[in-house]
Amino acid sequence: MSKKNCELIRDLLPLYADGVCSELSKKTVTEHLAECKECAAELDKMNRKISIEADRDISAIRKIKKRMRLAKVAAAAIAVILAAAGLFGGFIWATTDCTMDYDKYNLAENVRVEEDSEGKLWLCMKGNAAALSCYIRPTISDTDGNHFGTDQPFNKDKKAGRGYTLKMFRIAKLIPWSVNSYEERIEVKLNEDSPINYVFYYDDVTDTEHVLWRADTAE
Repeated sequence: MSKKNCELIRDLLPLYADGVCSELSKKTVTEHLAECKECAAELDKMNRKISIEADRDISAIRKIKKRMRLAKVAAAAIAVILAAAGLFGGFIWATTDCTMDYDKYNLAENVRVEEDSEGKLWLCMKGNAAALSCYIRPTISDTDGNHFGTDQPFNKDKKAGRGYTLKMFRIAKLIPWSVNSYEERIEVKLNEDSPINYVFYYDDVTDTEHVLWRADTAE
């Protein structure tokens, strides 16, 4: 396995360890780890560190558990309604994910990146962007504007930025809620040796990047 492939895989390891890779990225990393002992050892080291840090952040665990309970309640309610109506096709439609509409959910105002006093970056979401999203799909861009994990000709030797796309269940489109107080923060993990120098929100429907943070302009 070439060193270049190892560099790309190690850049994706934090996302892989957190379980937020796209299916294509996950498959690529898994196949590589089966052949590369060095990268597998790096993942094992990273998982041990995550386990230790998780014990120190009880409040974060409580938030995750609370959100899981809410998700289970919502899923159960949806299942009962659809089962009563006998609409199996409707259930499949309702639980299929889709990209959050950038304008409808005002993601320009509700998604941002903040840098704390320790230099860590945080992807911050509020309102419906945080409450209605079911997961976050990460991606990496190259200097030509192509994105890893898509059918675009991504160049791993010209990595430029890290991006995120919010996904939601289709059934959530029918929810007339407007949640303004809900907020969520997720750490943006950048390797120290990574050439990535900006973070962006990626609207994969319109293939548009919305820059959230750039290293050369950060104070």
